[in-house]
Amino acid sequence: MADTVAANLQSELDRCSAEHRRPLERLVAELDFAEGFCRLHTDHESDWRKRIARAAAAVRKALANGDPAAVAAAVAAAEKTLAPIGKVAKTYTLHCVAHAHIDMNWMWSWPETVSITIDTFTTMLKLMEEFEGFCFTQSQASVYSIVEEYAPAMLEQIRRRVAEGRWEVAASHWVEGDKNLASGESLARHLLYTRRYLRDLLGLSPEDVSVDWSPDTFGHAWTIPAVDSRGGVRHYYLCRGGAFEKPPVFWWKAPDGSRLLVNLETTWYNNHIGPHNATAMLRFCEKTGIRDWMNIYGVGDHGGGPTRRDLMRIGEMDSWPIYPRFRFATARQYFEILEAQGDRWPTLDRELNYEFTGCYTSQAAIKQMNRAGENLCLEAEGAAAMATAILGREHPSETCRRAWVRTLFG
Repeated sequence: MADTVAANLQSELDRCSAEHRRPLERLVAELDFAEGFCRLHTDHESDWRKRIARAAAAVRKALANGDPAAVAAAVAAAEKTLAPIGKVAKTYTLHCVAHAHIDMNWMWSWPETVSITIDTFTTMLKLMEEFEGFCFTQSQASVYSIVEEYAPAMLEQIRRRVAEGRWEVAASHWVEGDKNLASGESLARHLLYTRRYLRDLLGLSPEDVSVDWSPDTFGHAWTIPAVDSRGGVRHYYLCRGGAFEKPPVFWWKAPDGSRLLVNLETTWYNNHIGPHNATAMLRFCEKTGIRDWMNIYGVGDHGGGPTRRDLMRIGEMDSWPIYPRFRFATARQYFEILEAQGDRWPTLDRELNYEFTGCYTSQAAIKQMNRAGENLCLEAEGAAAMATAILGREHPSETCRRAWVRTLFG
């Protein structure tokens, strides 16, 4: 807000009494948005900036009088002055996708991971009862396996919300895992076992789960679109994709010509709801030329998800007249908007690496054991196949599956 009409009014807001504060906070956010919005609509900029200056001056005059009723009236009059801006602003939409990023056993124990998952899901289900239309998106097949084992009664509630379209399963992989050092066979098994598991547990087909949700993956190998697309994935959500400049939306093309539609997170995947969302949306719209932005929000890393305050703010900010629309949404709904405009997105035909120098070498022992697990799983399957073919032994399919899932979890 540096050196803007909104910033100047903000400095007065910081000095005013609590009774003036609430309507003024809204107007300051609206003015800040309106000033940034002028950059997207230069044909209206001259008129809009005059309206912004006139609205701010009227409110500043009311503040000088110190009468709360006069301030409230001035804010209402200011919003009326800004109404032409608001009319256009409401053609822009923030698609608020709720999520709880849950790291699998990162620096804590398995029992704590179980507790985090169950507590988070309990809260999300309660919020769905309280807030009509609230949607929640959760990735990783492993968290649903936790629910099945430790809180099976919760599964029926989740199934009901999935059927309503309010609980989005964004799990095409068992965990949000390594996309560089993992073998191609591991990546294929992620898709195979996750697809089968979600079909049996929740009745979901590959078409129902179109996204590879990988915001916290430290680098993305060039071959990922080739593997993912063969497993029914069309969309890719990432945050950490290497240090080079990338467009916020693009087609990612593998060496074999396969491709995925990528949404690159431009803020963070543990966001919260507030006026800063509109600022981020403006930056995204400037770069892409579209009027829709996906805002991933919710307490994460150690679970949690969106708060009651977040959900109340979505409703409140949607009602602000000089502001974009705020909507509860799913990632799939947003990707379909991007996909409908597929011709406008550039193509990247390259690696998306690396993130955090030393993140692999510092964990060399874990990576070594993962590779050993991958090799042993393949050797065991080969031996089992020969025993079945030559000796007529029953193939230990379930034992092999469990071994692979434990390897994938790492």
